[in-house]
Amino acid sequence: MVDLKEGKPVSSSSSSPSSSLSLSTMQIDVEMWKIAEERAQEILNTIQPICVADRSRNEIFAYVQTLVRNRLGTEVKNLVFNFGSVPLKTYLPDGDIDLTVLTPQDKEEDFAKALLSILEAESGESNFHVTDVQYVPAQVKVIKCKIKNIAVDISFNQMGGLSALCFLEQADQIFGRDHLFKRSIILIKAWCYYESRILGANTGLISTYALAVLVLHIINIGYPSLSGPLAVLFKFLDYYASFDWGKNCVTVHGPILISALPDITQTEHHEVVLNEKFVRECMESYSFSTKAVEANGRHFPVRYFNIVDPLKHSNNLGRSVTQGNVQRLKHAFTLGAKKLKDVLTLPRETMGWKLEKLFGNSLERNGKGQRLDVDEPITAFGTGRSEVSELRGDCERYFQSLVYGKWFHGEPKLWIPQGQDTSSWDTVNGQENNFYWRNVNGATSLQNMGRSRGTGTFIPKMGQQSYTDRFGSQPRTVKSSPSGSQS
Repeated sequence: MVDLKEGKPVSSSSSSPSSSLSLSTMQIDVEMWKIAEERAQEILNTIQPICVADRSRNEIFAYVQTLVRNRLGTEVKNLVFNFGSVPLKTYLPDGDIDLTVLTPQDKEEDFAKALLSILEAESGESNFHVTDVQYVPAQVKVIKCKIKNIAVDISFNQMGGLSALCFLEQADQIFGRDHLFKRSIILIKAWCYYESRILGANTGLISTYALAVLVLHIINIGYPSLSGPLAVLFKFLDYYASFDWGKNCVTVHGPILISALPDITQTEHHEVVLNEKFVRECMESYSFSTKAVEANGRHFPVRYFNIVDPLKHSNNLGRSVTQGNVQRLKHAFTLGAKKLKDVLTLPRETMGWKLEKLFGNSLERNGKGQRLDVDEPITAFGTGRSEVSELRGDCERYFQSLVYGKWFHGEPKLWIPQGQDTSSWDTVNGQENNFYWRNVNGATSLQNMGRSRGTGTFIPKMGQQSYTDRFGSQPRTVKSSPSGSQS
């Protein structure tokens, strides 16, 4: 993982307290923002991951692990990993579970068909209620099914998902402020999925990873002025509604001209939290080499909606968006920004329930004391109470999974965390382990992997109060990270 040092705060007039907070051309009193953010957090309490839902999803993960371990033999023993929004703790109640099984590259289809048969046999026989099992024999082979009424996608050798998980988890820890990044993803994802119906790569719209990078872009370039998830949502809608997708491409650091590709260093000048050096170190630590990457080189496939993958610059995260849907997205962003602006300029007596109306579908589906991913009744919206939630992930465990995957597929010069038990790694498919231990800059622990001195990356000293201080009277659902959430 990448080690960061705290530096000087961002030089920006918006980072200091003032009597009002400016977003775009809109001036709203700080006290009104506080009230709006409090109500937004109440909505978040209803749709964000909660501990009882985490437990239910982890049981499904363990169930699939057991099936693979007991039925598919020693070649894939202990080689099932989860990735995506569930371990990242940014899933919605309707969100699916993404799992990947490590197999020899030339045996993916064999293992996929074998696992398909196992899951089909489980239908009607297991207490986990396996239904709707189907196999998608595409370039990325996927088994789709429902387990305990939750959608599960099982892929094979999708190491890119583990890489993205490590990167996004560390970005959240660096941004800190009680998981501002994750809470913003959840709120914006809910607006996109429940309110605007613009989320879903399989329908020519935005993928969840692309959405996370779009949110990351907003927070990275506007961190000092963003008071909470609702401010991020407004900036997200206002910014992308006027974004020229025909000429520009989104990167973590700022927009770049499509004509400048593959050079992604010519971004507009922004003071950022995650700078280019940090992202480069993440690429070195988290990226996974494949033959496809080597074949494509640095070629970026330009489409109608262009987003550069921060970990693989030849990957266009917006490639799923069709030409006809670009205008649909821009219209949704424009309308959403207008509606939210109208809500935020209302008197405080009516602003709260108007904000609830803006998330009416989200609350109608999830705010009545039931969630799709939980069997038991939960706290309903509007009661002043909330379920226990923990949004902090286990970055070290995610990274160890990634290291194991690299080792399994024979990546050369692999660094393995000191102290890692590799006794079960010695033989894979009859091949001896010919990898070795290596320290990076004298690293003796996982936290020091890829460490470079003087990265220049820093966390701005915010003028605004933290969510914990400002909203301490509200039900406590999001726990603070130690040491200011810095990695």
